[in-house]
Amino acid sequence: MARRRVLAIEHDWRMRKLLQANLESVGLDVQRAVNGRHGLKLISQGTPDLILLGTDLPDMDALHLLERLHTQLSGQVPIIVMSAEPPSRSFKQDDRAISYLLKPFAVSVLLQSGGRALDGAPSDAEETAADC
Repeated sequence: MARRRVLAIEHDWRMRKLLQANLESVGLDVQRAVNGRHGLKLISQGTPDLILLGTDLPDMDALHLLERLHTQLSGQVPIIVMSAEPPSRSFKQDDRAISYLLKPFAVSVLLQSGGRALDGAPSDAEETAADC
């Protein structure tokens, strides 16, 4: 059975490394994208099972990228938005199933949220913790 693949689209290299180390420790393959265009390029090479999306991308607005991801992937891939800011009204009004993690978050919260998303279980709209 092939390992499940997670795409982390995050501008901060430390966060990308942290996500990769922790997700690989539970048996997931992790691809890292430094910006939105890079993330879209990686998706064109193969659809991930889960996308972790940082909101402070240097090349495009996260809401715009989220729209493109939903269009390109037909809404079939779960997306977890990661941000230091509480979710904006725009994210909350999005009727598609996205999860939201408020930074900083504990590694255990990341792993639980990722596991629920990969298993197709409903997730909480916001989850917070300290530690990451």
